[in-house]
Amino acid sequence: MSDSPQVSAVIPVYNEIECLPELRERMLAVLRSLGRTFELVLVDDGSDDGSGELLDRYRAEVPEIRVVRLDRNWGLSSALDAGFRAARGTITVTLDADLQNDPNDIPRLVEMLDEYDMVCGWRKDRDDPWLKRLSSKVANAIRNRLTGERVHDTCCPLKVFKTEVMRDVRLYDGLHRFIPTLVKWEGFRVTETPVRHFPRMSGRSKYGLRNRVFKGLADLRTIRWMRKNRPAYRATLLD
Repeated sequence: MSDSPQVSAVIPVYNEIECLPELRERMLAVLRSLGRTFELVLVDDGSDDGSGELLDRYRAEVPEIRVVRLDRNWGLSSALDAGFRAARGTITVTLDADLQNDPNDIPRLVEMLDEYDMVCGWRKDRDDPWLKRLSSKVANAIRNRLTGERVHDTCCPLKVFKTEVMRDVRLYDGLHRFIPTLVKWEGFRVTETPVRHFPRMSGRSKYGLRNRVFKGLADLRTIRWMRKNRPAYRATLLD
C-alpha cells in the first residue's frame, strides 16, 4: 500500500467484539469499490472485551488495516481525535463500529466532496428506541438554537470530509458533538444528507440519557464561549 493512501476510514472501537468481523468485511468491500488507495484506521479506545486482540489479528492479516491503541478508555472525542491525526489520506471517512450506519452510503458522500468540504450524515429515519430518538432531537434543537446552526443530526457518526478541514480542530472531550460547527468556523463548506440507519445488531450502546443529553448540554457552554471569543481578525503582512 502506498505511504499516502487517498482515503482514510477512521472507526473508534470500544468493546465491539461482536460487531468487528462484519465491520471488517463490509468496510473493506466498500473501500475497495471506491477504486482508490485506502487505509482502515481502527482506534481501540481501551477495550477490555477482547476487541484489542482481534484488531491486532486483523492488522496482521490485512495490510490496509492500521490500529491506534489508546492507553485506556478516553471516550469518543479522544478516539476520533487520535484517529484523525493518524489518518494519511486526503479524504477521511468516519462512522461507528456498531454498523447502525450503512457503509454502502460512503461512496455517495465521497462524490459530494466535489462541491463540499465535509458531508455529514442525517439519520432522517432513525431506527432507535423512542427515548433515544427524543433525547437526540431535543439536544439537536437546543444546540442549533444556542449555536445559530441548522443541522438536523450533528451527532450522526457517518461523516466524509477532506482531511485538511480537521487539521486545526482539536476535539476536546465532548466536542465531537459539534464537529460541523467547528469546521464551519474554519471557513469550510459543510452540508448534510440523509443516510440509512439500522438497529444495533449486537452489543450494547455506550451512551445513555446522562452522557448523551446532560453532558452534551454542559458542553454547549464551552462552544458558546469559543464562539464569543474565537479570533476573528484579519491581518495583512506588509513587506
